[in-house]
Amino acid sequence: MQFNGEFEVSASVKEVYSFMSNIEKITTIIPDVISLEKVDENSVRLVARAGTSFIKGKFNLTFEIKDRKVNESVRISARGSGSGGSLDLNATYSLKPTDGGKTTVHWVVDITVGGMIASMGSRVINGVADKYIKTLTSSFKETFEDARKH
Repeated sequence: MQFNGEFEVSASVKEVYSFMSNIEKITTIIPDVISLEKVDENSVRLVARAGTSFIKGKFNLTFEIKDRKVNESVRISARGSGSGGSLDLNATYSLKPTDGGKTTVHWVVDITVGGMIASMGSRVINGVADKYIKTLTSSFKETFEDARKH
């Protein structure tokens, strides 16, 4: 499955890139993290709750920054399993400056699921993915809005 979109952040491309290219910073916006362990400067292992309604569980994931183009783009991958399923995610974030010192973030996320999760059907999976994407986008924007207030 592929998802894509864009949003605007009240920060410069340099500030956004600095945040996105730092594994410790970018993982702060992931919802429902139970535990997190830094492996190296590009990767972390984490356990997070995921799901919706009666379909919930814990996932063991490895997040890794795979590719960086300074002040242009960042590619992140996540791979793991839990609750009877597996997840493989690749996300690319492209940055473009806009008027007023803001940045437009265009994103493309490819997700592959396996196991029991895959049997739920695309409608359920799309709904859960949409919810998480909106949560991540909101958290990302809030990070920069809060920084501007201080």
